[in-house]
Amino acid sequence: MTMPNVLITGSSRGIGKTLAHEFARAGYKVLIHYHTQRAQAQAVADEITHSGGAAAVYSCDLADHAAVRAMMGSIAEKEKNIDVLINNAAMTRDRTILKMTDDEWDSVVRADLSGTFFMVQECAKLMVKYKEGAMINIASIVGVRGSFGNANYASAKAGVIALTKSAARELGRFSIRINAVLPGFHMTGLGATAPADYIENIHRESVLGCTTDSGELARFVVLLAQSKTISGQVFNWDSRII
Repeated sequence: MTMPNVLITGSSRGIGKTLAHEFARAGYKVLIHYHTQRAQAQAVADEITHSGGAAAVYSCDLADHAAVRAMMGSIAEKEKNIDVLINNAAMTRDRTILKMTDDEWDSVVRADLSGTFFMVQECAKLMVKYKEGAMINIASIVGVRGSFGNANYASAKAGVIALTKSAARELGRFSIRINAVLPGFHMTGLGATAPADYIENIHRESVLGCTTDSGELARFVVLLAQSKTISGQVFNWDSRII
């Protein structure tokens, strides 16, 4: 039986790295995407293969549609199909609205929203041929309720949620499922470098007084990817109530 493929954007570190290892444990060949962190991406691939799994590394700037097309063309040639797409990559450039520059707005929206759209569009073209597939967009709670100091990121993630619902309506006829997950706050990667008062506020807003466990999140995302009758939904994997 052919091993299913999962493509995870931004999987050289943080949540993406955790997802890569969990999908590998679930029997997937993991296609690790990175933009600039080649060494870290290769290290994740090596960890997976040394543990008995299968992995390959691909690179592109998700904000560049032509680069996304080129990467997807390479994947189609080498891997034939993508069974699961996880749109995890994102960037932030925080500043208040009164001080935010055009470049800070444009670069974040281009990477986080347009990049997600480019991946959904190009991956859908491949999945349509096989009449099946799953996509999961990693969004954010701030895309639902807004946030002080990062209107660009919050707006992009709100767009990702709307894109998820629209794509589900359009792609369901091809048996392509697409959902969004709000992953909560994680003490990994960038999260671990957040100011102490910010983390304290996360704990205060949580009804359980804690941050999200990345292992639990990864197991849920794998389960969602394998669920055949769920599409167009937004899952808040957090204990902060919206």
